[in-house]
Amino acid sequence: MKRVLQSIARTCLVLAALGLAGCATTQFNSAPSPHPDAQALWCVLPPSNNTSTPYAGERVQQQLAALLGAQGLTHVLLAPAPDASGPLPIDNGAASEAPALEWARHHEARYALEGSVDEWDYKVGLDGQPAVGITLRLLDLESGQIIWSGAASGSGGSREGLAALSERTLAGLLKRLLT
Repeated sequence: MKRVLQSIARTCLVLAALGLAGCATTQFNSAPSPHPDAQALWCVLPPSNNTSTPYAGERVQQQLAALLGAQGLTHVLLAPAPDASGPLPIDNGAASEAPALEWARHHEARYALEGSVDEWDYKVGLDGQPAVGITLRLLDLESGQIIWSGAASGSGGSREGLAALSERTLAGLLKRLLT
């Protein structure tokens, strides 16, 4: 009888683990890594915010800078975010990309990391699962060419925060860029 109960308990644990694993999904798509110079000066631009959540781009910019530092990049600049005192921009920040790139060039950055935040919210429903969608592009400022691009989307479990999900998603994208 004891063996039967242990077997049932193990089966329940395995099923519970499988059920929890199904709650969170992440999808990554990216170009092969161009193996950028980690010792070069990098500039992280505020991603364009294509969501209805104010400041999602600035949140992603801060996370990207922290994650790049965690990967050993010690020369990382944050391009200033556009003035937020006015109304939300109609173009979701795309017009601020050119001045941010010029700012990066002025500070002699080698690379600029830019992109967009396409989803940043909690799904409607009882669970309120977080959901993110992000694209990134790495520009070589010497050549003006996009040398890498990637996209990721993810949904988390009902007990996961949006910041934790976006950090995990961005870390996965940066891993594909840097290795």
